[in-house]
Amino acid sequence: MYIVIMGGGRVGLRLATSLVAVGHDVTLIENNSDLCVNAASELDAMVICGNGTDIKTLLEANIADADVFVAATGNDEANLLSCILVKDYKIKKVIARVSNPDHDDAFRKIGIDIVVSPELTAAGYLEKLITRPKMADLIVIGRGNAELLELTVDNNKMFGKK
Repeated sequence: MYIVIMGGGRVGLRLATSLVAVGHDVTLIENNSDLCVNAASELDAMVICGNGTDIKTLLEANIADADVFVAATGNDEANLLSCILVKDYKIKKVIARVSNPDHDDAFRKIGIDIVVSPELTAAGYLEKLITRPKMADLIVIGRGNAELLELTVDNNKMFGKK
């Protein structure tokens, strides 16, 4: 699968590293030259030092061939603009990071497939850890539609039971 990621900060670089590790073809777009140098040294992927809100940069990244586009910068306005631009290329999945949860509706209104707020995701996970003290681990399934819980059972009468 060919994936274009805009944003080579913590989120974008970590995502790119994970995707490359499992065999995906990734292009990372970053406008900060220092982050570009860092990403290029860490990734076995194409790194473009440019502005992901510029159509020329997106074309250089072969956006028309992308299966997925991820706007992963910490700048909601840049993420929104890049998502608007790539929608013309009929990409199968467009994903946007939203730093300010108040902007969530704006992203959804223009038809972004998936909107992710790392802050809300982390806060929700922490809230579950606090309100469910017996929970050992939690996996959220289906964008929050279901949860798989691992619980510590202290009652040995329950051992071996389904």
